[in-house]
Amino acid sequence: MNIVMNTAKQVIFDKLEAEIHTAEAKLNTLKARAETAKANIEIRAITELLTRKRRKLQELKNSAGDLKASKS
Repeated sequence: MNIVMNTAKQVIFDKLEAEIHTAEAKLNTLKARAETAKANIEIRAITELLTRKRRKLQELKNSAGDLKASKS
C-alpha cells in the first residue's frame, strides 16, 4: 500500500510540476509580448517626435528664408 501511495503522490507531484512549468512559459510569453508592444509604442512615439521636429525645422528654415527675401 505504501508503494501505491508513493507512486500516486509522485504522479500528482509530476502533474503539478508540469502545470507550473506550463504556466511559467505562458507568463514568459506574455512578458515578451508586453515588452515588444512597449518597444513598438516607444518607436512610434520617437518617430512622431522626429517628424514634428523636422516639420518645425522646415518651418523655421522657410521663415528665415522669407526674412532674407524681404530684406533684399
